[in-house]
This record gives sequence, C-alpha cells and structure tokens, in this order.
Amino acid sequence: MKKLTAVLIACLCVLMLAACGGGSSSDGASSGGKASAYTVLTVDESGVPVEGVSLQFCSGDMCQMGETDMDGKAVFEVEEGRYTVHVFQAPDGYAEDSTEYELPESYGEVTITLKPAE
Repeated sequence: MKKLTAVLIACLCVLMLAACGGGSSSDGASSGGKASAYTVLTVDESGVPVEGVSLQFCSGDMCQMGETDMDGKAVFEVEEGRYTVHVFQAPDGYAEDSTEYELPESYGEVTITLKPAE
C-alpha cells in the first residue's frame, strides 16, 4: 500500500509540473529555446539581443509575463494556439513599443526589434 501511495504521489507531482509549464521560471518564461514552446527574441536595430525587456504573452483568456534573458529571449511553454505578445516595458534607452505581435499557431519564434529612445 505504501508503494502504491508513493507512486501515485510521484505521478501527481509530474502531472502538476507539466500543467504548470515544468521548466518555466516564476515570471512565466524560461530561458533557452524549446520545440514545445513559443520563443520571443528582442533585438535592437543592429540585431544585438536586448536583455531585460518585460513582455506580456496573451491568449483570449489569459496573460502571462516574461522577461528576456541575456540572449534577448523569453520562452513561453504553453499549449499551441492563438497568442499575441507585446512589450510591456522596454529597458532604459529604448522607445516604448505598443505593437501587438501575433504568433504563429504552431510553436516557433517571433522577433521584436526595439528602437532607441528619442
């Protein structure tokens, strides 16, 4: 009986981690690219990655926040579907961007190019 209980608890933990996006960080995004995730890459006009961009990743009924890492990437591990992403807050030195970017319905990457602040 104890072995069965331990197995059931382990299975429940695995299911809970999978439902919560297992490898996600506390802000809803994780670093690195995954085939089962959407990746948002932020770069400046020269193509250099921009770290510290706050992003809002949304579907029709939920939104989650993420922040780009030192490679300019934020990864959102969610079910495939219709999503949009926009820059919630650009780092100092960059202009705000109110564009809402649509992501492909299947997993992939979208690049956002930030302009310098005027």
